[in-house]
Amino acid sequence: MSNGSKQKRQQNQIRDGRGQGSGKDYKPFIHAHDNKVASEGWVTRHLGWKTQRIHHTLSNHERKYLYFLEWLDVVVDIREQFPLLPLSRTEEIAKQLGIKHANVDGVPVVMTTDFLITLRTSQGLIDIVRTVKPASKLTKRTLELFEIERRFFLEQGIDWGIVTERRMPDICISNVEWMYEARYLDTRPNVDEELVLLIKRPFLK
Repeated sequence: MSNGSKQKRQQNQIRDGRGQGSGKDYKPFIHAHDNKVASEGWVTRHLGWKTQRIHHTLSNHERKYLYFLEWLDVVVDIREQFPLLPLSRTEEIAKQLGIKHANVDGVPVVMTTDFLITLRTSQGLIDIVRTVKPASKLTKRTLELFEIERRFFLEQGIDWGIVTERRMPDICISNVEWMYEARYLDTRPNVDEELVLLIKRPFLK
């Protein structure tokens, strides 16, 4: 893709409302079908439990963290592939830090973070940001880009953090993954609401 095409595509994504909205109406800035090389070859789409929309994850670690967030009662909204806009602000932060901005063939591109998460707390709803990365891939360049993210959200008073595999509960995530699609009856052959009502009381006992 040429530099001009890349810039035009990102402009179209912004005009299309990518990275805007909340809950069911949120549109991830990057979709699984976009021309993006996913981490570790994982590109997946999931119908969310909380948002009732399709979630787009671009790595195995993102997918696992999404399962974990779905399980937490305090999480009320999950917005993945969230853009850091305007681009001019992240460019300014990179310049202040003396590092190169995220780019494709030398052309600055809109940065995204993995998850903007809305939590229900005793003080009301708050947003936090979490980016997901294996500890082995926290290279110097990756940490430079993460520092741009951290400062961008710090300016907005939003807590930002890195999640590695060491901070994800594997057993919980495996259990959620096992039951994830079963939440929706139309994914279960020969199971309907009448059958669920018939068996749920003795089953729960």
